Amino acid sequence: VTASASASDNVGVVGVQFLLDGTNLGAEDTAAPYETVLPSTSVYTTGMHVLRARARDAAGRRLSASATR
Repeated sequence: VTASASASDNVGVVGVQFLLDGTNLGAEDTAAPYETVLPSTSVYTTGMHVLRARARDAAGRRLSASATR
C-alpha cells in the first residue's frame, strides 16, 4: 500500500516525513509527490494505528497531519 501526502507553504516545502505509530517510515521524502510504501500487514498488531505525515518548510517549521486506522 502506498501512502501519499500533499503539502504547500509560502516559504516552500522541502520535505515530508511519514511516521507509523511514531516511528519513521524510511527517510524524509524531499520531492513531490510525497509518498511512502507501508510495510506489509504482517508487521501490524491488532488494534488502531496512526499514520502521520510531517511536512517541513525551508524555514525549518514543521506541521503534521495524521490518520488513525
